[in-house]
Amino acid sequence: MITRWVQKKGHDRLLIFFNGWGMDGGIADYLQSNTPAGFGSDVLLCYDYRSTALPADVPDTVARYGERTLVAWSLGVWAACEAGLEGIDKALAINGTLRPVSSEEGIPPGIFRATLDNYDEENRNRFMRRMCGDPSLFRRFLDFAPERSASEQKEELASILQDVMQGSTAAVSSWSYTHALIGGRDMIFPPGSQGFAWQGIKRKLVKGMAHFPFFTFSNWQEVCACMEE
Repeated sequence: MITRWVQKKGHDRLLIFFNGWGMDGGIADYLQSNTPAGFGSDVLLCYDYRSTALPADVPDTVARYGERTLVAWSLGVWAACEAGLEGIDKALAINGTLRPVSSEEGIPPGIFRATLDNYDEENRNRFMRRMCGDPSLFRRFLDFAPERSASEQKEELASILQDVMQGSTAAVSSWSYTHALIGGRDMIFPPGSQGFAWQGIKRKLVKGMAHFPFFTFSNWQEVCACMEE
């Protein structure tokens, strides 16, 4: 796993963002650029789940904060629970579940496998258009789309599938998601499966939101506000 500080100003609060599969720092930089200057939290980005292990120094660094909030999107929802973090106070899952390869609670296995088997440059663009849900939003997304090769993204997706099929450690994680946002127009993780997966926690259906949620919630402050409702 790769981590990077998006904001580190010595705040007592930490926001940890687990990005989606295949992404890099572009989305986090976009969210940071739209965030008011007074946002009183350091921000740590996590991505690239070819390994779900955090760098060795990260857990101790996270533990020094007085308040730790976690936000995860898409397959990052699963990856966050595999990372071995402790002491998370609040956690928001956006358009993802703890069982990402599942007919009941995630992406149907056949569709997940077909995405992996057929993934190349052409199908990457097709996937991202579905992710954004609208041609005009896809064009906006291209301004900060990941600068990673399709072959590297395919390798990451294969690693995720292998880890998921070998069994998740999420059941023994020391923390749990407290809130979930579900996009009503999500064409990657079916909204009904997300709703079923998140029974028992505070969840909100955002009817017009596609799988990519960061045009609906475009900065860290707006994202974190979803955990105050």
